[in-house]
Amino acid sequence: MKVCDNKYLTVEQVMSEFDISRATVFREYAKIKVVTGAFYDKADGIWKLK
Repeated sequence: MKVCDNKYLTVEQVMSEFDISRATVFREYAKIKVVTGAFYDKADGIWKLK
């Protein structure tokens, strides 16, 4: 899986791909969303890019 090729990823997919914890995923995405406009859709349980 290439993360940059998939606009819809679950936290579990990111955790698995990079072998990192759930907390690390959310810390890193907090930084990334400032630059990319990404957001976590709690209803769907996935990150989305605008």
